[in-house]
Amino acid sequence: MSSNTFICIICSETLTRNNTYSIPCGHVFHKECITNWSPQSMWCPKCGKATTKRSIKQLFVEENYAGSSSDIKTEDGSAVIKLYIKRIETKNVVVLENVKNSDTIKVLMCMVELKTGIPVDEQRLIYGGKQLEHNHKISDCGIKNGSFLHLVLRLKGC
Repeated sequence: MSSNTFICIICSETLTRNNTYSIPCGHVFHKECITNWSPQSMWCPKCGKATTKRSIKQLFVEENYAGSSSDIKTEDGSAVIKLYIKRIETKNVVVLENVKNSDTIKVLMCMVELKTGIPVDEQRLIYGGKQLEHNHKISDCGIKNGSFLHLVLRLKGC
């Protein structure tokens, strides 16, 4: 899917047009992920609503080749990108759209705070196995459109 990338909230991998399935609440998954999840739980892993194996339906989606968000530029020439922030502790994924690649990591962390409520001083963002520094620009860290970053909470002392 060129302009939008959707992920399965069970495995955090990209959904493909041939492997996108929905349950009655509207959340989408890979077929193997939701069928392996449902027999054990019989409820949506995202919202907790009841489901059955028979209620799983394949979605038929078409790709949009009009361009991707990485083609969008701001007035200052920065690329506008979409990032996925995955919390290690909970496996939840936060999607940040319309992020400028010229923004600093601190600005990115402020966006994460707005979405999650986790204060900037309690966040550590990891990309490529390295902790990201507040004053570095997103583009300087090699982060591209569609990248996954990991969010780890700082340990609090006594």
